[in-house]
Amino acid sequence: MGLSLYEGAILVTRSQVLDSPSYAGPPAFLTARLVLTLEERTIFNIRIRTMKNKSLKILLAGYFGFDNAGDEAIFESVVENFRRLHPQAELSALVQNADTADRLGVNPIARSHLPSIWKAMAGHDLFVQGGGGLFQDTTGPKSVIYYGGLLLIAKMTGCPSVFFCQGYGPIRSPLLKTITKQALKLASLITVRDEESQAEIQALGLPRDKIHLAADPALLLSPLETSAMKGLLQEENLIQELGRSELPNGQLSKAGPLVVVTVRPWPDFSLEELGRALKEFREKRSARYLILPFQPERDLEPSRQLVEMLEGEAKLVERSLKPRELTGILACSDMVIGMRLHSLILATVGNPPLYGLSYDPKVERFCRRAGALSCRIEEISSDRLLREWDHVLEGRKNQRDSQQKAVEVMRKEVEAAFKASLAVGQGEARQAVEKHFQTSPPS
Repeated sequence: MGLSLYEGAILVTRSQVLDSPSYAGPPAFLTARLVLTLEERTIFNIRIRTMKNKSLKILLAGYFGFDNAGDEAIFESVVENFRRLHPQAELSALVQNADTADRLGVNPIARSHLPSIWKAMAGHDLFVQGGGGLFQDTTGPKSVIYYGGLLLIAKMTGCPSVFFCQGYGPIRSPLLKTITKQALKLASLITVRDEESQAEIQALGLPRDKIHLAADPALLLSPLETSAMKGLLQEENLIQELGRSELPNGQLSKAGPLVVVTVRPWPDFSLEELGRALKEFREKRSARYLILPFQPERDLEPSRQLVEMLEGEAKLVERSLKPRELTGILACSDMVIGMRLHSLILATVGNPPLYGLSYDPKVERFCRRAGALSCRIEEISSDRLLREWDHVLEGRKNQRDSQQKAVEVMRKEVEAAFKASLAVGQGEARQAVEKHFQTSPPS
């Protein structure tokens, strides 16, 4: 069946606008779009992809380019897995700093330059927003307005969008909740990283069957290769520090368990109470400590203070490490005590027992899904921490088994979210998209 008059006219207009070096923003393209109904836009976008027979062009957005290892881990995993599932994909990303994008071979686009964002949306087949916790007002209203605005631009330019493996909230402002609700209605697909986010988005007024449970994309990030890992350990003088103390018979060696600790600045967080508990745990268990800053600009100060409290008997890595490097180091540990969410998520590659220090609901939520213990920072006491760490270390085999089963389920859910997102970008019918979330009945 041939193109309609409308479709042919818009095809010419779209090609002229996007190929023009002088294109600077929405007016001309938006004017051309006004002659199409929503259904015609969908047909048009599908036919554009079919006629040009090109690879899928995917635009990514998140909290990318801010030197936060957790968000960079999400970025790397999203790039890695879209390329694995669709090797011909052409990837671009809205970033603050282009270093990671350049390293990954992704086309960087300035995240705060509206004309560039608009042109990028108009020129891509799929907009993927996430993961992370982007819709929240803990840091103010700008995040909700910015990311909600991106979903609106995607809709206006006819680019299908995916709310991808995100956490929701907290959002306290009624106005920002309304903005979020309207923004999420514009998404072609919604996937979330935990059950609580699913329930809270449903409470906004969106139907539950349209909100699909997935997990954090960083769960699918590959660790650093062994040869590269060895070089990193030598550079950082960590050869003697790293290595699990657990023996083949399941017993711990006299060297004591290697415990990786991550902290961050946060109001009402008692670093002193944590330091006291770590000292007592070291005396009781001969624990060895490695302190890893996940966002050095913010985490180094409390990390250094913690080393001082431990009287220098802890190794602090001060340089900024890439996500796959962090994954490799975490995999060498006997236990991870993490305040940074992604120190817990990336550690799942090696599956040491996890313990979360929950400054934000997202930490507690992940620990609950993973079958790990956690403690809210306002409830921290050295007695409680020591008691629960003892429990974790004593029951490490059972906890690892429990974590492994839970994490495997989450990884399958993330895989489904990637495949469903590609189906959206390829213009497949809703039923074809939804099938990726259908689970087989137990045998």
